[in-house]
Amino acid sequence: MIIHTDIKQKLRDELVEAKSIYIATAMISVQGWNFIQQNISKDTEQYFLIGIDLATEPEVFKEILDNLHINARVYQSNYTFHPKVYLLQKNDNSFTAFVGSSNTTNWGLEKNIEMNFQINNQDECKKLLQWFKEYYRKGYLVTDDFLLSYKNKYTKIKVKDNEIAFEKQNINDEVSKDQGQFFLYNHHKIFEKKYHYMNTSDLKEIRKEVHKKFKELDNIIYPQFATYGFHELHKHHNPREIVSRHFFNRFSGKYIDAIWLHYGKSKAELSKYSSADKSINKPESFINNIRLQVIIHENSLGVWLVLGKNNGGRYDRDHFKNLLQDKHVLKDYFSTIKLLTDYWIEFDGRRTLVNSLNDENDLFNRVQASKIENYFIIGKEIDYLDPSISAQNISNTILEEFKKLYPLYLTMRHY
Repeated sequence: MIIHTDIKQKLRDELVEAKSIYIATAMISVQGWNFIQQNISKDTEQYFLIGIDLATEPEVFKEILDNLHINARVYQSNYTFHPKVYLLQKNDNSFTAFVGSSNTTNWGLEKNIEMNFQINNQDECKKLLQWFKEYYRKGYLVTDDFLLSYKNKYTKIKVKDNEIAFEKQNINDEVSKDQGQFFLYNHHKIFEKKYHYMNTSDLKEIRKEVHKKFKELDNIIYPQFATYGFHELHKHHNPREIVSRHFFNRFSGKYIDAIWLHYGKSKAELSKYSSADKSINKPESFINNIRLQVIIHENSLGVWLVLGKNNGGRYDRDHFKNLLQDKHVLKDYFSTIKLLTDYWIEFDGRRTLVNSLNDENDLFNRVQASKIENYFIIGKEIDYLDPSISAQNISNTILEEFKKLYPLYLTMRHY
């Protein structure tokens, strides 16, 4: 029988009925030792084979020395002693055993993610007893000399272990802090550059997860657009295109460096641009027109107002350039955009912080000089561990950021 993690209760149930116990473990903590002792009778015959490679606490060996009725040995070799075996014999001489990954510690018995099996087959249990006795014979008695030497080494090892544990925690924190995030660690890291052109089954599955999460986000925020006054902001008219592709195809160039959820013009508005152009840059395409989007990258979630992709958005770009010829419009637009203190503008592949724009003329000149061959984006990046994009907060955050960008969207769009 498989016991996935918490074997403590099942082990306790067997310990209270045990006539004899045989425990081979890589490590015993004081708490683990006390758990065993508190759940067996005073007449239970005890055998322990204990490893020291993982730094069993010296207090455990002191308990063994103070209780000579306990049979215990230390296993030492040039290799790590790593088993976790709990073999228990009942009064009727039947056996049950637990074999798996759980050391005799609080963490191993009930907190860590572990995998253990309970074995009730008597033939298999007797084989385990034979295995235990074979290694037990090779073990060393726990003596005063051993304990004195071990305590000195343990102190030195513990200092090093604490240093290593600190470094491990730094590594773990990067991965585990995102447990409350809407998009998890893997959802972001899939967009590291080295994965852009890779298409393994594992990567496909994670990209599909990201796509599904964006659909989930759309189901939360889109019904609230009317409440926020986003009356001219529409999802893609083709349900399959509400979120960008998560799979390689002939249009993708056989790579994926991001996935996004986007909103823009209605199908009726786009139909006004219908033309003979059937290329990827056709003007009636949703993606070639101004959009608000949420886009995922390696270390961040972006909120963008995309005036035009490379070689796209010609009508919107020309409209916006002409609009800024009016000094009053330029002044109002500049005043509005300066409120976006944590945003940047991307002109021709170079990002400029909104705060670094010198004045209205600086903005005007940069817009007029921008080329259709390059993206034109106003956006911000939110660190992937930021609480504002946790599962609890992400929908409100995106709606509030869209609220800042929506007036610009209305001003810049051609229709």
